[in-house]
Amino acid sequence: MRKPIIASLVAFSALTAASTAVQAQSPETVRVSVSFVGLWDTSQPTFCKERGEFAKAGLDVQITPTRGGSETVQAIIAGGADIGYSPGTSAVIAAYAKGAPIKIVGSEFVGQNDTFFYVPTNSPIKTIDDIAGKKVAYPRPGGATEAVLFGLKAERKLDFTAVSTGGIDATRTMTMTGQVDVGYSFPPSGLDAVTSGEIRVLFAGDVVASQKNISARVNIAHADFLKKKPGTARKFFKVLDECVDWAYKNIDESAKMYADLNKISVPVAKEALKFYGRDQLRFTPVKGFEASIKGAIEGKFIDKDLTAQQKTDIFDLLN
Repeated sequence: MRKPIIASLVAFSALTAASTAVQAQSPETVRVSVSFVGLWDTSQPTFCKERGEFAKAGLDVQITPTRGGSETVQAIIAGGADIGYSPGTSAVIAAYAKGAPIKIVGSEFVGQNDTFFYVPTNSPIKTIDDIAGKKVAYPRPGGATEAVLFGLKAERKLDFTAVSTGGIDATRTMTMTGQVDVGYSFPPSGLDAVTSGEIRVLFAGDVVASQKNISARVNIAHADFLKKKPGTARKFFKVLDECVDWAYKNIDESAKMYADLNKISVPVAKEALKFYGRDQLRFTPVKGFEASIKGAIEGKFIDKDLTAQQKTDIFDLLN
C-alpha cells in the first residue's frame, strides 16, 4: 500500500519543483528607447508597464525617453536599446541606407494630425502662406515633424527656414521670445496655452496631403536582438497591442493615467485624445512606405532610392 503513496509523493514533489523552477526564472529584459514619452501614443509602453502587464508576461521592460526620432534611432544603433518606439520613418530609412543594423518591425502612428504648429496670439502670421521667409520649429533632424515641413514646402512651394529647436518646452520659450516665428507641439502640451489665449494654432500636420495615410512613425529593433530573441520581441508587441486595446476600451481610466503622467486635468487629457484614433496606432501594416522613401529623398535624408532587396530587407514585421 505504501508504494503508490510514495510514487504519488515523488510525482507531486517533481511537479512542485518544476513549478518553482518556472516561477524562479528571471524575466526577459527588453530595453526600449521611446521618442517623447508623454504623448498619448508614445506613453503606451509606460502605461502597460505601470499596469503590470509586461511583468505578468515575464518581461522586464526598461523604458528610456529621448527628445526625438533621431536620438531614438541612435540609441538602437549604439546598442543602448533593443527596440526603438516611434522614430520618424525618414530617419530610419536614412540610418538603414547607411548600413545601420536596424529593422522596421511595425507601424507606430499613421498620419501627422497629432503634430500642430502655433504662433503667439498677437503674431502677424495668420495663415500658412504667411510663413514664407519665416523660421519654423521642429524637434530634431530626421524626425516625423521635419518630414511634415519638407512635405509642406514641396506641396505649397513655400520658402521658409526649418529650425531644430529640441524639446517642446524649449521651443515654447524660443517661440514666445521671437527666436523662431512658429513653434511646434504635440497634445497635450500647449492645449492649455491655446485655451488661455496665449498661443494660436496655425496648422496641424494633416494639412500636408503626402503625410495623411502613411506610417510617418515606425517601430524598429536592433537586428541582433531580433535574431537572438525573436520570441521576446513578438511577446513585447503582443502584450503592448493588448494594452493599447485596453486603453481605448477603458478611456476614463486611461485618460486619468495620461493626465497624471503629464500633470494636467482629465478634461484636457480627454481633449488631447481626440487627436489619436485607435486605428492610427495599429502595428501593421506599415502604410505608404514608397511615399516615405520619396519623402526621404526629397528631404535629402538619402540621395537615391532603396534597391528592391533593401526594401525587403529593412522589414522584419512582428505580426
